[in-house]
Amino acid sequence: MSASRLRRAPIEWQKHRAAILFVLPALLIYCLFVVYPLASSLWGSLFEWRGFRMRDFVGLDNFARLFVDPSWTKLSGAFTHNVFWFCGIMVLQNGLGLIFAYLLFLRRRGTAFLQSVFFFPAVLSPVIVGALWRLLLTPDGAVETLLHNLGLLEGRLTILGNSTWALWVLVAADAWNWMGLPVLIFTAGLRQIQPEVFEAARLDGAGNGRILWSIALPQLMPSISSLTTLTFINTFNQFDLVYVMQGVQGNPNFATDTLVTYFFRLAFGAEGAVGITDIGLALALGTLLFLLLTVVTIGLLRFFERRTVRF
Repeated sequence: MSASRLRRAPIEWQKHRAAILFVLPALLIYCLFVVYPLASSLWGSLFEWRGFRMRDFVGLDNFARLFVDPSWTKLSGAFTHNVFWFCGIMVLQNGLGLIFAYLLFLRRRGTAFLQSVFFFPAVLSPVIVGALWRLLLTPDGAVETLLHNLGLLEGRLTILGNSTWALWVLVAADAWNWMGLPVLIFTAGLRQIQPEVFEAARLDGAGNGRILWSIALPQLMPSISSLTTLTFINTFNQFDLVYVMQGVQGNPNFATDTLVTYFFRLAFGAEGAVGITDIGLALALGTLLFLLLTVVTIGLLRFFERRTVRF
């Protein structure tokens, strides 16, 4: 080894040591609040629990119990509601968000103000949004009074108690809450596209609809990828909006139940008539939910990466 390389070695080590020291606090926090809870959840799912105490090792029995009744009926129902929620948000929130963003992009004036209007609900907590929508839609609420005055409703407004429409209402409330996010992201993505591309398309006779579909949309794939991934993670972690508007049971008759509300009932004793906790089953459900989110997220990122237009 040459003398110059020997002199550079301590300097390089000092640089690496400084980098390690900067990263170490964040790594410790990550391990404490992410890695350790995940590992504890996986380990605890392999045991039988009595109350909040871990007892006998049962292997994969807790996972097997999830796929037999009565657990399977509620698990499959909650999963179906999460899938419906994801599809609804993709259409109502992200689909309409793309249209609104494109309309704002075409405007010359007032864009900043309108973006602020769209984004305002996103600064509100989902708990506040849920309480507000529940207040508006309950019997004797503002919506019922308005419909009565317009002659559009006779009797009571019971949409939150209707098993057919209750989930639609929750999806609409969630879409309203976060509509500003896709509007903001899509607007930023549209502004990154070269103006010459739009001008050339208009010279060729393309209208605004054709420009959006054939030119803007392919170049917005990174934005669509990010929003789709965030939407999937958010919709499969839905709890607070359901809890505030419909209760932990996912009323009416579990019509708005989600995987996380089902997990909550198992873990904290709100499942069943006697309210007995089943920590092992809850941890097994939590582990499966984590694996589902991880696998689908990686699949979504790879799917959109292959369809991203690069220049």
